[in-house]
This record gives sequence, C-alpha cells and structure tokens, in this order.
Amino acid sequence: MLSSFLLGVLGGVLSELLKFHSMKESPNRPAYIRSPFYWVVTILMVLAGGGLVVLQGIPPDNPWLAINVGITAPLILKGLATAASAKTPTQGGVSFTPRERSKPGVIDILAGR
Repeated sequence: MLSSFLLGVLGGVLSELLKFHSMKESPNRPAYIRSPFYWVVTILMVLAGGGLVVLQGIPPDNPWLAINVGITAPLILKGLATAASAKTPTQGGVSFTPRERSKPGVIDILAGR
C-alpha cells in the first residue's frame, strides 16, 4: 500500500516538473509562483497523485500504472478547476476597460492562471 502511494506521488512529482518546465519557458510567468500558498497547493497536488492510486487500489506490482495515475491526478484536477472557473458573459456586452486583478485562489493556481 505504501509503495503504491509513493509511486503515485512520484507520478505527481513528474507532472509538477512538467508544469514547472512549461512555466520556465513562458514569457509571462505567474507572480504567485513565489508565494507559500502556491507551494502548499503544489505539495497537495503531488500527494493527490498518491491518494488517487490508493483510492483506486492499484497494487504495487504494477508500478507503471501507479505512476501513470499519479501523473494524471493533477492534470484531472486542473481540468476540473478550469471548467469550474469558466465565466459566463455578462449582460450588456464586453467591457474593454482594464480592471484590477484579484489575488489568485486555489482554482486559479490549479487552472494554471
């Protein structure tokens, strides 16, 4: 059980490394990357990879499946966060006036904004 969890965590780490690499190449790196809140969410995402492996009951004798589930857990949560934060257009048309950006929340971090 513990080895399955650790393999899932390894998958979560690989997924987060891929995200960090894409941020490194991005010209507009998010400002929240230096906040402690971001790193807490990142650690929770890595642990979610291991937790999903345990929830699915993947045996330790199938390490590639456990790593694969660990990789996909943060990506699935990111997709859910992106869908949950989709905003419907407001009545009255589009406004082109700049507005003040709010402090990023968990959904923004998970969605990669």
